[in-house]
Amino acid sequence: MRPTQRRLERYRYRPMEEIDKKDWQQFKADVKSKLSQEQYKLLCRLHSKYYKHNYHEPCSCNPKRLVQWIADIDKIYD
Repeated sequence: MRPTQRRLERYRYRPMEEIDKKDWQQFKADVKSKLSQEQYKLLCRLHSKYYKHNYHEPCSCNPKRLVQWIADIDKIYD
């Protein structure tokens, strides 16, 4: 497999499981301007699960990555 193919393979995701869909639906209904600790951990868990990377909690001081992760998970959810 060529390096480019390996990079693309990393970003392929599987369909969202029903339990995760319910959690995400609740997340979207409850999220306001700031994430609670529980919402933050859910976001990190789901992103690592569906985008195939190790669990990681990005710094909340830079919300751009968190906003991108929310958009990423929305793509799977829809």
